[in-house]
Amino acid sequence: MQLEDIVSKRVLIRFDYNVPMEDGVIVNDFRIRQTYKTIKTLLGNNNKLLITSHFGRPIEGTFDESLSLKPICKYLSEKLELKIEFINDIHDEIGFSNYDVAMLENARFNIGEKQCDPKLSQRLASLADIFVFDAFGVSHRKECTTVGVADYLDTVAGLNIKHEINTIKKLVESQSRPMTIIISGAKVSTKIVLIKKLLEKCDNMILGGGILNTFLKAKGYEVGSSLLEEDFIQEAREILESDPTNKIVFPSDLLCQTKKGTANIDVSSISENDAIYDIGTNSIDKIKDIVKESSSVFWNGPLGYVEKKPFNRGTEELAKSIAEHNCFSIVGGGDTLPIIESLNLQDNYDCLSTGGGSLLSYLEGGSLPILDKLNL
Repeated sequence: MQLEDIVSKRVLIRFDYNVPMEDGVIVNDFRIRQTYKTIKTLLGNNNKLLITSHFGRPIEGTFDESLSLKPICKYLSEKLELKIEFINDIHDEIGFSNYDVAMLENARFNIGEKQCDPKLSQRLASLADIFVFDAFGVSHRKECTTVGVADYLDTVAGLNIKHEINTIKKLVESQSRPMTIIISGAKVSTKIVLIKKLLEKCDNMILGGGILNTFLKAKGYEVGSSLLEEDFIQEAREILESDPTNKIVFPSDLLCQTKKGTANIDVSSISENDAIYDIGTNSIDKIKDIVKESSSVFWNGPLGYVEKKPFNRGTEELAKSIAEHNCFSIVGGGDTLPIIESLNLQDNYDCLSTGGGSLLSYLEGGSLPILDKLNL
C-alpha cells in the first residue's frame, strides 16, 4: 500500500519534530516543513490524523514543560492554517469531533517508549487504523513509535522518508562516477566507520573540521592547538595506509587563528600555537574543481567553524559549488542544512536529508529496523 491509497482512516503518523528551539521559539523548521506533503496528502483523502513525535531527552514518566510539543503543535497549526488538537495523555479521549488533526504530547514522556514496551505499543496502535512512518531521523532506533506500533498496525512509508531512502539508495548503488564524498565534523570517532565504508566506494574523499585535523596529524603535519582526537590518530594512519591511490584529498592551505589574528597558512607551516578553523583559499579552489568534475556528491558536515566569520567561507563556497554544478547531490547533517537554506540553495540539491545518526547508520550498512516494515 502507498500513502495515496489511504482513504477515510484514523492514521497514526510518526514524524521527527526534534527541531532546534531556544526559549520556546523554533530556530530551524526544516524537519517540520518536510512533513507538510504527507499531511496534506492524507487530509486530501478524508483521513483523520494523529501525530506523534519525540522532542529532546526527557526522563521517561516525568513531564518537563521545556520539552513539551505544545509550541510545535501551535507552530504547525499556524503554518498549515489548521486546527490541531493537542492531546496531553495517550489515555485521553480523541474524538475528532471538530478537528481533523491531533498531536500527542512528547512520545518520550511515556514510560516504555525507548524500551519499545509491547503494552505501550499496543495502546498507541489502538488509537488508529493504520500507521504511517515518516521520521527518517529516528529510523535507526527501536522504540514504540518507530517499530513497536508497526507490529500491530499495517505500516506505510510517508512521502519524505520514501524520497530520502530512494535517493540515498541511488548514491549507494550509483555508477555515476566520479563520486566525491565530503565528511566533516568535530569527532572522527563518530564517523570512522563511515569513512572506511565510503572510501571503498568513492573516487575522491574530502575531510573537514576535527576529522581533518586528526588525519593531518596522522599524516605527520603540525596542527597546533586545533581540535582533534588523539585516540584515533593511529586508526587514521591505518586508513591512510589502506588508500594507495590517495582518494583522500588533503588541503594545501588552511585558515587559522594565530596569536596575531586570522591568517591563511600553508599546511606545512602551521605552528604549535595556531588553531585550524577552516580550509584555505587555494584549497577551496581545489575542492571546487573536484566538485565540477564529479557526477555525484555526498556531503556531511560543515568544513569549518561556521558560527564565526570568516571561518564559514569554505563551507559556503562548497555549498555554492555543488548547487551550481549539475551533479547528483545529497546533503546530510543538521549543521549543514541551515547554511544551504541561508544561501537559498535548497532547491539545487537532489536530497537534503533529515537524518543524522540514521543516515550514517544506513550508509555504514547498519540496520534500520523500520525499513523492513516499509518495504523500502
